[in-house]
Amino acid sequence: MKLKVALVYDRVNTPYGGAEKVLLALNRAFPEAPLYTSVYHPRAKWASVFEIKTSFLQKIPFANKLHRFLVPLMPLAFESFDFSEYDIVISITSAEAKGIITQPHQLHLCYLLTPTRYLYSHRDHYEQTHWPFKIPVLRFLSRKIFDYLTWWDKVAAQRPDIIIPISNLVKSRAEEHYQRQLEETIYPPFDPEELEPNKDVENFAPYYLPKEYLLVISRLVPYKRIDLAIQACQRLNKSLVIIGEGPAAAQLKKISSSKVHFLGNVTTTQRQAIIDQSQAVIMPGLEDFGITAIEIILSSKPIILHAKSGASELIKDEPGAILLKRLSISELTTAIKKSNKLKLPNASLKKKFSKYAINDFTALFKSTAVEFYNTKREGYS
Repeated sequence: MKLKVALVYDRVNTPYGGAEKVLLALNRAFPEAPLYTSVYHPRAKWASVFEIKTSFLQKIPFANKLHRFLVPLMPLAFESFDFSEYDIVISITSAEAKGIITQPHQLHLCYLLTPTRYLYSHRDHYEQTHWPFKIPVLRFLSRKIFDYLTWWDKVAAQRPDIIIPISNLVKSRAEEHYQRQLEETIYPPFDPEELEPNKDVENFAPYYLPKEYLLVISRLVPYKRIDLAIQACQRLNKSLVIIGEGPAAAQLKKISSSKVHFLGNVTTTQRQAIIDQSQAVIMPGLEDFGITAIEIILSSKPIILHAKSGASELIKDEPGAILLKRLSISELTTAIKKSNKLKLPNASLKKKFSKYAINDFTALFKSTAVEFYNTKREGYS
């Protein structure tokens, strides 16, 4: 019997990143599966391979750009989807997609990117930095909304039949918040084809790159702590190149000198060429996993990474990984100085990490989903 599968993701309105790599890998495993989401924006060009099915929120003007203002409606958006025609529904989520409603004979498998940041680990930051919390009347209302969303999120986390985390960090965090047991971790994939060196350096001639530079590849959001990378490089008078876009871009540019170069989003080919010419890559924020860290190690470049990030579970013993135990400018400057002396063996690394490549991930994920579905079906019948 051919199983009908659907994928569900929180929102499809951002450029290509780690979560999007997971979705494209799952598209390889289940090429006929449609992708359900709250809102969709055409700038998410990576999603062109999917049949996109949006919620009623898509009909609201500018919802696909201003989805943060519609957070109170997100639970209803996902609960309103009808999945009755599917055998397996896979939610890939760091927010509300796990709250979909399925029927007893179906398998709902949740691939958990992290418990919702703005409700748990980063709630204090949101309350301190977002304007509704700075106005007394709105502050009271906003906190009530957050309290409701936290209650709903805990209820929603009980709906999946199984939850598979992307790292042991996410597993322990989720088990604490949701008070339920998660399955064993399946680490997200990297694509070896994206790591091929670019021999045609003219492809990225439009970008002004200094001869020597450190590199950040990230969405520009506060919890990534790119501000620390900027300040550490400026203290050492080193050039820093930043690939990525996000809501924190304007603030980061305000604290940056002329030696910090913001490139925005670049192509995969340009990205790899820029990596190949960098001295080291900096990822100071606490990452739920951090696929980029694996890609950097396999590109024979040093990676400076938060010691508790999910990727550190795989690369903590590698000579090219410098793990930050404290988030401070002084520790980061020390790590940058140390990175100049590191050399990475490439061949042995590729062999070690080959089991985390995209083809192995898709095969493992597909077999895991089918196995859990068959087990549930036997129990249901």
